[in-house]
Amino acid sequence: MTEFMLRPDAKGRVSLGELAKGVSSYKVTQGDNGQVTLTPYTEIPYSEKWIFEHPKVLEEFKKHLEQKQTE
Repeated sequence: MTEFMLRPDAKGRVSLGELAKGVSSYKVTQGDNGQVTLTPYTEIPYSEKWIFEHPKVLEEFKKHLEQKQTE
């Protein structure tokens, strides 16, 4: 685990710089003690969300991708 200090600017913003590289968004949670935790998330288009809600379809899709990679 790496720890370092970040200082907010005049508007309360902090920059994550290189830490945010490749991450499209974060889930933010704040504990009762004020501790803030950022969890990296990758967002998907709403139109593609259904495949993740149907495990059997998702597994078939993964198998299909694996077959294509070996061809």
